[in-house]
Amino acid sequence: MNQPKEYAATNAILNRHILELIGQFSEEFRNMNGRIIDIGCGPGNTTRDILVPCVGREAVIVGADISPEMIEYANQHYAVSDKLSFLELDMQMSELPKYLIEQFDHAVSFYALHWCKNTQKALQNIYKLLRPGGKAIILTISHHMIYDMYPEQEKDPRFAPYMQGSEKWTIPHQGCADADEMMKKDLIAAKFKVEYCVNKWKTFTYPSLDTLVDLVMAVNPFVNKMPNDVQKEYREDMKERLKTKCVFTKGSSSVGCRISLLTIVIQKPENSEEIN
Repeated sequence: MNQPKEYAATNAILNRHILELIGQFSEEFRNMNGRIIDIGCGPGNTTRDILVPCVGREAVIVGADISPEMIEYANQHYAVSDKLSFLELDMQMSELPKYLIEQFDHAVSFYALHWCKNTQKALQNIYKLLRPGGKAIILTISHHMIYDMYPEQEKDPRFAPYMQGSEKWTIPHQGCADADEMMKKDLIAAKFKVEYCVNKWKTFTYPSLDTLVDLVMAVNPFVNKMPNDVQKEYREDMKERLKTKCVFTKGSSSVGCRISLLTIVIQKPENSEEIN
């Protein structure tokens, strides 16, 4: 697996916001020792370059991702003996492997939880991964304009054959003004103590509209199904749609994309209850 330049650019932008999160909760991250699981670690570079330097020196980190290709890449390029390893894990699976249950003192997840359609099951599994008293810090997308575009594009005869079922890619809290309250209910249902759960709009700034289009195309779940000529049409359609939704800086080529993010800090109680 090779990391395309679009992913590298995406990581640079996302990492800025992860560093802001770490700055906001710097004491919590500094006090993370023992075993830490990074849920949705992707290719592993953020785990090694951003997370490792910000936690306790004695911490042992395990990156987890649903993609076997990502985990293979991470183990090849970023694993550090006795310090950082990676494993394949689906956070929505019905039963976690027994060897992982209550094996972690802390959990983190950056820009990954929104891929889980069954948020409640994912949270229940995070609860099971943690030891009693363990904490988790989560940053996840609650609203992004591209998920409003997919259903619109699915109605276009040019793209419809390749985009059936686009709604299954919509993130759980898309379009929900009370995303934080909805998440709190799920967290409480999963038996967590909620220390912080806030939904805020942020602007991600990209060097140009074409850069943003490249990034959106790189993570698009439909484009690889399209013939090359349709891909070109689809890219232009995406560009025109983004053009109407983004914020442009006067006298500059940079473009702003508004995204809503949920920031969550939770703790598994010391006297924890078993979740069936």
